[in-house]
Amino acid sequence: MNIENVIKDIIINFDGKVAVYYDDFKGTKIKINEKEKCNAASCIKIFILIELFNQINNGSIKKEQKLTYKDEHYVNGSGVMRYLTKGIELPVIDIATLMMIISDNVATNILIDFLGIDNINRTITTIGCNDTKLYSKFKSVENEVFSETTAFDYYLVWKKLNNNELFNEKMTKEIIDIIRNQKYTEMIGDGIDKVYSEVENPIINYYATKSGKYEAIRNDGGIVSTIYGNYVLIIFIKNFKDKNYLNDEYAYSQGRKISSVIFNEFIRNRS
Repeated sequence: MNIENVIKDIIINFDGKVAVYYDDFKGTKIKINEKEKCNAASCIKIFILIELFNQINNGSIKKEQKLTYKDEHYVNGSGVMRYLTKGIELPVIDIATLMMIISDNVATNILIDFLGIDNINRTITTIGCNDTKLYSKFKSVENEVFSETTAFDYYLVWKKLNNNELFNEKMTKEIIDIIRNQKYTEMIGDGIDKVYSEVENPIINYYATKSGKYEAIRNDGGIVSTIYGNYVLIIFIKNFKDKNYLNDEYAYSQGRKISSVIFNEFIRNRS
């Protein structure tokens, strides 16, 4: 079975644009529209997390250092910090955890101000993600692009995390341990039958993924860790007609189908 052709058959009649990048680290790669620029939405948050750990790693900041939620950080959308009292202080590592596992936009803005947009973009370039950029903090406006990336760039950061190319093994594990608690798994995680992760001896070790959504944008990507090894899968979907924020919408269903096909083929080739 040619897995790339199967995926193309899934998306051929879809009314939007789909980009896919898959790497099983055993020689199989699938690349579909991987250089197509896309609104990164909340996927940009992985790059912010990487810059945070860069600054922790070089000793310029400490994980327990406390940051303050101020008026200029407020933004609507995902997360819980916008409901908290302004002036509250939290350790930087807790703010980063909120940014990643519930995609908290206020937490993200706090970190952008603290770390600096220029520093974040410099790290993005250093990683090799030449088509990725953070333009501003998150804002309570529609139809504005705060950041851009491509499926290839998003694959690159996850590949380097998986291979311990960004940090030592201990720090990489700390990053993965945060991300694997991600609560939004609408495409990659939800595309894989729960029997593989919730039985007594699961095949799935963990999902370390970060999704993002905006008007007519649904993105997901990261590491799927199994007892047979890891793979990286990126799925970006844009420009579709059904713009509803519903988990069962057509765009999400396309992503879940792709994730399911990839996982089943990965397991079939190794079991």
